[in-house]
Amino acid sequence: MSFNHPKAGANSVPAYQMSGIPFVTSSAATEVLRADNAAVDPIQVDFPFVTKNIKIANIGANILRVAFSFTGSQTPGQGAKGGGLTRNYFLIQPSGSVDGTIVDFDVRCKSIFFTAEGGTTGFSLFAGLTRIDKSQFPVLTGSVTSFEGIG
Repeated sequence: MSFNHPKAGANSVPAYQMSGIPFVTSSAATEVLRADNAAVDPIQVDFPFVTKNIKIANIGANILRVAFSFTGSQTPGQGAKGGGLTRNYFLIQPSGSVDGTIVDFDVRCKSIFFTAEGGTTGFSLFAGLTRIDKSQFPVLTGSVTSFEGIG
């Protein structure tokens, strides 16, 4: 009998049908820095496995910028593909409360990037993880593959 069972890959449907393994992290309310400062790197959260879904709350006083690649998180012209005006990020407005504005993404990825607009802000993140090893998932980039909306 063989014990070399195949592992789930990026397109393994059953891995996304089960409930996710919880992954939770947060920043301080002023930890995420402004993206328009070229010296500022985004906060990068690397997941141990591929995600099934992600919930993000903006817990700070300014707009939170969410991207799925380093380049996608940058201010247009600082690293955008071709130096153009491509904006490959999602904006989450502040709510002015401790709970924050919560956005739910039904998306699979292995890392996420946070920057701020207008001043510092913070985030709380919940991700449902699959058992798909992140090495089995492609690198999301607009410059190497056809993921044009990534950055």
